[in-house]
Amino acid sequence: MTLMKSLLLGSAAGIVGIASAQAADLPTRKGAPAAEYVRICSITVNGKPVVGWTLPGSDTCFKLSGYVTGQVEGGNLKLSRSVNNYSGGVVAGVPGNGPGAPVINTGSGQSTGTSLGRPDLGYTTRLNFGFDAVSNTAYGPLVAHAEMQFENGNGFDNTGSGAYINLAYVTWAGLTAGKAPSFFSFTGGGAAWYNFFSPDQQGFNQPDLLAYTASFGGGFSATIAAQSNGSNGSSGGGTDLNGVSGVNFNNLSRGGDYMVNGQSIPDIVGNLKVVQGWGSAQVSGVAHEVDVTGFNGLLLRKEGWGVDAGVSFNLPTFGAGDKFLVTGAFTRNAIWYSGLPDAMDGELGMVNGNGQQMALADTYENPTGASFATPQAWSVSAELDHHFSPQFVGSIEGSYGQVRWTGTDFSSVVSNSNSWLVGVVAHWIPVTNLDFEFEVLYQQSQTQTPNGFVPGLLGSGNNLTFNGRGEGFESRFEVTRNW
Repeated sequence: MTLMKSLLLGSAAGIVGIASAQAADLPTRKGAPAAEYVRICSITVNGKPVVGWTLPGSDTCFKLSGYVTGQVEGGNLKLSRSVNNYSGGVVAGVPGNGPGAPVINTGSGQSTGTSLGRPDLGYTTRLNFGFDAVSNTAYGPLVAHAEMQFENGNGFDNTGSGAYINLAYVTWAGLTAGKAPSFFSFTGGGAAWYNFFSPDQQGFNQPDLLAYTASFGGGFSATIAAQSNGSNGSSGGGTDLNGVSGVNFNNLSRGGDYMVNGQSIPDIVGNLKVVQGWGSAQVSGVAHEVDVTGFNGLLLRKEGWGVDAGVSFNLPTFGAGDKFLVTGAFTRNAIWYSGLPDAMDGELGMVNGNGQQMALADTYENPTGASFATPQAWSVSAELDHHFSPQFVGSIEGSYGQVRWTGTDFSSVVSNSNSWLVGVVAHWIPVTNLDFEFEVLYQQSQTQTPNGFVPGLLGSGNNLTFNGRGEGFESRFEVTRNW
């Protein structure tokens, strides 16, 4: 028995030894590599998470966003009014379709026509594609954000049709470079599609800029920026308003009367801002260059400037997301930054062609050719947002503003104006990312009789008095799907 056990154990040991030797002679084979997959990622930027995906072999978090909006808009139109032209400092009466309000035009011998035949309704469809690329670095998140917008519109106050870059910028370690929201404006255009008087450049008409923001902790920060003036491409008109009645004279116009001499310095913006649990506040300023040559060679080189300030309070006792904000601006020779040209649909207080267009410009050469007139303007705006429930949100807003001209003479065809507007906005959000919105805004403007107005000259007697009052309302209904 002992002999049998010895033989069995010895045989087993021999088999194991042979197998081990053969295994040592086999080539080594590595296991299959672990499969790499797209991973979900989240990187916090300015206190908010950017949730997206990371591709294999990349440390960058990508996110897609955007929306589609379909809307119908309309407003009241007065189908009969006279049209006035400016010629050599004289507002010459021109036969129209009946009595009504004279309108400041953009050049001698031109007319804006009448609202006869203008559609009462308009339609606008917009597609917005947003893209974020974010990665962590030793100096904070490196962010690239871009938005492309495609629009199709027709009829009353539509956006037109086309495609353009709405936003495209890079941020890193306090640096912002590209087409980005302006650091001058405290808030955007208000709760409505149609703007109130606060200068926007937040949700639309954003400039190209280069900025640096220093953060001090506790929600406090300061920014210095150089931003473009003039036209900002297809995303809105520019801030360079160097002619009469808000016309952007970036090239020769009015038959060569005015010429902007070219930008030599950008608009310089600085702000101080605080964001905390109670809300936010900001004060900002801008230096704006005015450099024009008049019709007789008269040169004006003057620095325009403006200040903007605002405060927004969170109202948790009323409901989550509720807020109240008030903001105001004051400018000298930098009219766009007052917010007045950006209100309603950008008709400079004329409101659907129903009234007198306000004289909004950085400067104006008196028709005598002896001097330039210059404006100062200010505005104040307020907005209240209330969430009645997660599905129902309402807002009310209002603005008041004035422009005052100095340096006018007996021939001048610009004069002082004031305007105010009020509006209501309602949202119904039946399911996540679907928004039904309805809004109505009303604006009234009043312009004083210009020194150069000559009643009834060359006309049919329709313009014996200067009717500087204009008013009107605009409304909109839209359906938006966000993602």
